[in-house]
Amino acid sequence: GKSSFIMRLCKGKFVPNLSSTLGVDFQTKVLEVDGRTIALQLWDTAGQERFRSIAKSYFRRADGVLLLYDCSYERSFMSVREWVDSIEEGAQKKVPIMLCGNKSDLREEAEKQGRKVVNFEEGQRLAREFEGLFIETSAKEGSNIVDAVTELSRLLMASEDFELVTSGLQLKTESAKKKSSFCCGS
Repeated sequence: GKSSFIMRLCKGKFVPNLSSTLGVDFQTKVLEVDGRTIALQLWDTAGQERFRSIAKSYFRRADGVLLLYDCSYERSFMSVREWVDSIEEGAQKKVPIMLCGNKSDLREEAEKQGRKVVNFEEGQRLAREFEGLFIETSAKEGSNIVDAVTELSRLLMASEDFELVTSGLQLKTESAKKKSSFCCGS
């Protein structure tokens, strides 16, 4: 899901059945946010439990995190709290988190098949618990992918910590020469 999200954001296309990320992958994207051009540097961290310590090291210097779960797979949602704990433990400061319920296009079919799914309200409620932003996305359909990153970028640009130069997702405004970063994890 995360790799497809980043592929859709950076390349504008959906590639089904991407292989799982082992460790960390890296992409960049230039985006216009409120009249400012920013360069995004995205770190796609592996979502499996055994890679959590690797992801945690990227949170250390991240300025923001896109935290994705699968709307059509409740078990994915159940691990969000653990990821939030890892982010809070790993980050050097409180970082904004955009919780993204990805694969929203698959929820209805999964529900018809009798699988437990995650509805919009559940995702929104959980994001409120850790004072995070929330959005539902679909990498397949391309819905809300740019919006998720734009909203998190706005929050980072408005923060006083925007001057930090870090690894992770890096925002670079051409006019102000400011940098910031965030990671994608789930």
